[in-house]
Amino acid sequence: MSKSTSNISLSFIAKAAIICNFFYILSLMVMTVQWFKIPEIVSNFIAVLGLEMAPGVNIAFVLAWIWVKVAKKDNYVENWKTILIVLMLSMQVGTLFI
Repeated sequence: MSKSTSNISLSFIAKAAIICNFFYILSLMVMTVQWFKIPEIVSNFIAVLGLEMAPGVNIAFVLAWIWVKVAKKDNYVENWKTILIVLMLSMQVGTLFI
């Protein structure tokens, strides 16, 4: 069974979103937990991947996932990844208002 290009890119976006979401949680820990001290260059890297890239990658995944569902193509992304990405996107939208 061959995978189409849209499914391969959806799988890649899902993997990138999982990584960025991990850094999002890590950046929230750096900002809120006082004893969590790391070097400044590492915290800047974590902040860029987590706070700036994670919402964009999550939105890109959700839009691509909706496109795959509307086009009725096969979805090669596991359900737990989709659920995790949607939950993280809703958490990121929620933290905008705090």
